[in-house]
Amino acid sequence: MSNQKSKFIKKVYPVVESIAGSLGIEKDKMRRSLIEKNNLEVKKNKYNLKPEEILILLPHCLQLMDCDIRVTNDINNCKRCGRCPIMNFLEIIEKFKVNVFIATGGTLARKAIKDLKPKAIIAVACERDLSSGIVDIGSLPVIGVLNDRPKGPCIDTLVDIDKIEQAIKFFLGEE
Repeated sequence: MSNQKSKFIKKVYPVVESIAGSLGIEKDKMRRSLIEKNNLEVKKNKYNLKPEEILILLPHCLQLMDCDIRVTNDINNCKRCGRCPIMNFLEIIEKFKVNVFIATGGTLARKAIKDLKPKAIIAVACERDLSSGIVDIGSLPVIGVLNDRPKGPCIDTLVDIDKIEQAIKFFLGEE
């Protein structure tokens, strides 16, 4: 997304979201629209990035709530039991050599971006967190992937791993 467009989204979107809410328009519907529009804009460009230039940001709610192992500090702590999607991301790291970071919130996600300095991001989250993250990030290309919430928000969520692989291949210039 161009810098001019990202500045526009950053300034205008929160106002539009607020107005839509007061008009009774479902906020998640507006947020999904922003995510879809963002993804379309990103995909208008061509990329040929190195794997280490790609960062996958994941929400901590992908890990089972009752798991005794904490992966938020280090995804490699996962014991690969297969009960949650985290194991799939270890396989993604092995296969593609991309960076994967599990964040407990926006502050840690922004820190990971600052520390790793990626040239592109694949972000997984709910509508609210994903749309606000896209707005916050600005001109850095982000492909947003919504998580599935079969047990409700922030508990044992899921993600379509094929969408993640497609996004990685897109940024690598393979699709």
